[in-house]
Amino acid sequence: MFNGGPSRTFTREAVDSWLLKLARADWEPQFSQSSLDSGRELYRQGAITAIDLQLHQAIVSRKILRKETYSVIEWSNGKPAMRFSTQDSELGSAIGIAGLYEIEELVGEEQILHPIPEDETTSKAREKETSIVDPTTDPGEGKVHDAAVYSLVVILEMSTSGGLTATPKWKKGRSHTPIYGPKSQPDLEGLDRAALLSFVAKAGQRGFSFEKRNGLFRLRKWKTVADFAENFLPGWQKHFRILLKGDASLLPEGQRRLNWELEARSTKGMGMRVRERFHINNFKLNSVQSRRIGRARGGITFVPGQGLVKLATEQLEDFEWWRRERDIGAQTHWPRYMLFSLFARKYLKAESDGGLAIWQKSVTEAEKETKKLSLPAFMRPYQKEGSTRLRTLHRLGCHGLLADEMGLGKTIQTLALLQKKSAKDLPDLVVCPAAVVPVWIKEVNEHFPRVKVRVLGKGSLFEDTEEHCLWLASYTQLRRHRASLDNVQFRYAVLDEAQLIKNPKAKVTQACVSIQAERRLALSGTPIENSPLDLWTIFRYLMPGLLGSRRELELALQEHPDETADQLRNQVSPFVLRRIKAEVAKELPPKWETNLTCPLTEEQSREYRILANGAQAEHGDDLQSSMKNAPTHIFSLLTRLRQTCCDASLLPWRKNSPPSGGKTNLLMGKLPDLIASGSKTLIFSQFTSYLAILKKLIREDLPDAPLYQLTGNTRDRGAPVKAFEETKGAAIMLASLKAAGLGVTLRTADYVFLMDPWWNPAAEEQAIDRAHRIGRKKPTFVYRLIAKGTVEERVCELQRKKREVFRRIIGKIEPIGTLTEHFSSLSELIEYREEPPLED
Repeated sequence: MFNGGPSRTFTREAVDSWLLKLARADWEPQFSQSSLDSGRELYRQGAITAIDLQLHQAIVSRKILRKETYSVIEWSNGKPAMRFSTQDSELGSAIGIAGLYEIEELVGEEQILHPIPEDETTSKAREKETSIVDPTTDPGEGKVHDAAVYSLVVILEMSTSGGLTATPKWKKGRSHTPIYGPKSQPDLEGLDRAALLSFVAKAGQRGFSFEKRNGLFRLRKWKTVADFAENFLPGWQKHFRILLKGDASLLPEGQRRLNWELEARSTKGMGMRVRERFHINNFKLNSVQSRRIGRARGGITFVPGQGLVKLATEQLEDFEWWRRERDIGAQTHWPRYMLFSLFARKYLKAESDGGLAIWQKSVTEAEKETKKLSLPAFMRPYQKEGSTRLRTLHRLGCHGLLADEMGLGKTIQTLALLQKKSAKDLPDLVVCPAAVVPVWIKEVNEHFPRVKVRVLGKGSLFEDTEEHCLWLASYTQLRRHRASLDNVQFRYAVLDEAQLIKNPKAKVTQACVSIQAERRLALSGTPIENSPLDLWTIFRYLMPGLLGSRRELELALQEHPDETADQLRNQVSPFVLRRIKAEVAKELPPKWETNLTCPLTEEQSREYRILANGAQAEHGDDLQSSMKNAPTHIFSLLTRLRQTCCDASLLPWRKNSPPSGGKTNLLMGKLPDLIASGSKTLIFSQFTSYLAILKKLIREDLPDAPLYQLTGNTRDRGAPVKAFEETKGAAIMLASLKAAGLGVTLRTADYVFLMDPWWNPAAEEQAIDRAHRIGRKKPTFVYRLIAKGTVEERVCELQRKKREVFRRIIGKIEPIGTLTEHFSSLSELIEYREEPPLED
């Protein structure tokens, strides 16, 4: 029976089989009227206690006072045949008939919960040489069996809260009788049960859910409703008698185009209010309808009186982006800088009021600011322009990235802003690498002696601030003092070498993002070191939300790299200030860069081939697979190959061997002439062990040459730098990248040798700019030593080819990207391309 019901035992295969049996047969006329009446009464009373539905038979049981009576139903010649456990054939037939009603209900419910896939239904129907629905039925009439008095009609209705409902009813003349629910009449005769089961099967296939209490089938997701209306409703109208009531009558018209745009209005301070507007042709949706559409998934929804509506396909991506951004914190008020994010979307239509338009123009034309700051006379014109533009951005509620090329005085421009006191007398904060803290102290003492400096350390706390001062904190110390950041408010918060926070999950990055400051500033000559994603973290610190979600940006860069690069530039360009020496420091002498290819010695080439061939034998030639399955081994291999390219004696198993390297020979051949000419030479390597080899050779061959060294083990970094700078005449400085790449000025160096090229060309630029800085009077000569025919040569060529792509975003900066993006095989990356070896 409909309520309560018997226990059920069945298999999926049995349900499918009985669905097809019942759908093809009108079984009621096979029984006498008295048997039908008795069976219906048992069904209505819920007298059936158990149904065991098997593939070829069904066992229907009735149990009274522990006495069980059952009927077995089998299918023979297209109709049911019964045998009973009782001598009372009338009772046995009544139990079987009640069981058939229960089976109809069972297969109908199961088909809704677990519908037969369409192709499976069609296949099974074909095997039986029949079909659930007669394809020759006239449109709109549906199939009605000859003996049927009541035909099936399906009433479709649509509402905002209820979705699309399909209510099946029995139709006789003008009367409609519910088939399911409390008002159903199971004792009616002459019902088109085959049509009902066909409808139940198709409703299940289309995803309708069955609601017993309401006697209807429902689709709630508007995207599913739209798919049904477009692809399946015409077929239903051919096979069933469909009645479209109310707004459901609009379903055949399809989806109407919904126009969507955003309206931004300025509010007090530097905020704005953003709201959505939707309209269909000249029909403007009210606020309630707009809010409902704003929550729509997939851009499809229902509007009373308008039917199904859908956003333009090209707007869907921007709409989903907007929905995610809007839902973060349920925002209605936004910072004004988000206008640059809204207007950067390709298909998002946004309008702003007059006040916002003026504000936006002020930001994009900040360099035209006529109100100049009172700045020190020693500052160069471009430095004054930089400080003024950054101050203008802050005044307009934005926060800037000063990305000037290294050596142009980013520290001076920043201190010029910080020297001005404010009415609130809040402290300022500069976060920088530990090695650069002394540089900031030196610049303050020399140029801004009135600024009081405090250095964050083990014995100092931000809370100890009694008056306006400038706090200097290393990234490490800031991370250690993370807990105290919640208790202090800063006026300016400045990140020097801001590219160091590129990892958004790092604790130091999270500490930086948590800084509370009225104004934020980021300094970096290389804001993109490895990937444009580096820029996302910097702007998360400066202006959260401007570049959307990191995941979205990552996917966009993968799928549309060029288009995304252009979009990024449009979004960030108003807030980025980048000048290069050739543009603003024309008095700076030239920088001459030369790549020197060095053939490997016989020892080097032998070791290189052994490493490369061994790696290919162990890992195969699939680079992507090797990077996935054994990344540590591959990176270790690359390190060994690069060591070999410098000098074979760097390899652990050859550390006691004499030096053997084409680069070593070339350098040692040039140094005597440079020393004799009185030139100063700066030699960079990533391998401190290689610097140790060079140091020993220089001591042996040039014992009188002043020689200094700067590595991570140097306790007083300032001592060798000062000695090198103050030495009259020739001198040599051996330096590692990490120790000398940041916060060191070696402007007296005439020659720079890069002994091993770095994967990241931005790091090379940092090394070179230690020497090529403002204040230098003579040209700087830069030599990159590249091992010919090796992995070094390939990566350098790759860097050259890829520079233009990344110039689109921020000046002349180039990331290397991942190796698997550019090399299809391991051999392509590492194999040694034979050159005549040098004699050792």
